[in-house]
Amino acid sequence: MLQTFFLEHRTLLVIGFVILVVLARIVSIRLIRERNAILREPHRRLISAIRNISFSLIAATVLLAWLPEIQHFALSITAIALAIVIATKELTLCISGSIMTRGSSAFSIGDWIRSGEHFGEVIEENLLTTVLQQIDPLTYTNTGRTIIIPNSRFLTETVINQNFLKRYLFQTVTFTSTGNPWQPDWRERLMAQLHDMSGDFAETARRYNAMLEQRTGVDIPNAEPQIEFSTNQFGNLVTTITLFCPTDHLVSIEQRIIETLLAMQTAARPDVSPAG
Repeated sequence: MLQTFFLEHRTLLVIGFVILVVLARIVSIRLIRERNAILREPHRRLISAIRNISFSLIAATVLLAWLPEIQHFALSITAIALAIVIATKELTLCISGSIMTRGSSAFSIGDWIRSGEHFGEVIEENLLTTVLQQIDPLTYTNTGRTIIIPNSRFLTETVINQNFLKRYLFQTVTFTSTGNPWQPDWRERLMAQLHDMSGDFAETARRYNAMLEQRTGVDIPNAEPQIEFSTNQFGNLVTTITLFCPTDHLVSIEQRIIETLLAMQTAARPDVSPAG
């Protein structure tokens, strides 16, 4: 009797169920957004889970409700079934890409990833697309733009997880001096300035550097400031400084290093203007 009732009112029941699921999803997401002015990683994970679960429920319900008709249709009309497969090829690839990335734990919400020319923080994952908050690859700051990547691209493009760069990275500053105003104590003076700049985060940087070595199993350069002197094809002095510093300090640290080098060059050769 229940089966007969379901078959007679199948369309209305499915429509009603879909409406309930969609309403529940809208209300749940709205409550999360209203209670949290700024969405953190746990909130984004919960929103993605709600969307994925609701989509799966709707798809499963529609499939089960008309499964006999779908089977009969697929078996009796092979040509049309083939056309449907071709038409849904991109959707199938997107779902396959989603399964591949999650099965391999390539990344999760909150990770920094690079795929092709795109670089950003993962803020949403679903069966068809992955949404990134774009990050400037030079300053590692948020650009305010979002990137929507079809999951099918992950089947053909390499995905680089750069989550270790989220907190600390190696900042390299190259400075060319005209006239080679070399002074014997430049290295000592410059190293003292670098230690002063990194004083607030030096110990944390050392611990994070050691953690990176342990987790990756790779012998990476240590967190101590590095200074190298060389010359270019014009015979000018080139100073290269590498400093392991917090990602959100990159721009300010770079400016302070350049200002320090400018001041040292000016003090050594006040008649020479810097080449940058």
